Amino acid sequence: MSATIFDTEPLAGVPDIRTGTRALLLWDDGTRTAVYGRTVFGRDPSRAAGADAIVLRDETLTLSRTHFELVPLDAGGLAVIDRASTNGVVVTRGRDGVPVVPGAETVLHSGDRLDLGDRWLVVEVMR
Repeated sequence: MSATIFDTEPLAGVPDIRTGTRALLLWDDGTRTAVYGRTVFGRDPSRAAGADAIVLRDETLTLSRTHFELVPLDAGGLAVIDRASTNGVVVTRGRDGVPVVPGAETVLHSGDRLDLGDRWLVVEVMR
């Protein structure tokens, strides 16, 4: 059996992939997603003008077609908006879980966990 070792240091002359990243998302299945701007997420998210769209795997169908949106804030940071999803979005910070009001922006902090139906993710907000 052989092991693959990855060098985590940037290579000289190669731009850092995190340049322009507003947030990194760590999903319940171990995958990571970089967010560069306004982005909508769901099983088959509606493509909004000026926004990226990310399709989420959801075998249990607990996510809505367009479930939530992440929005970079002008002053820096990031907010989440529940796009009127069926099962909602809950932001957990520490021990407190607070449901996101559909259509309203909720400011996120690094380490916040978003619960979405049977899926969840942890947010690392870049400054």
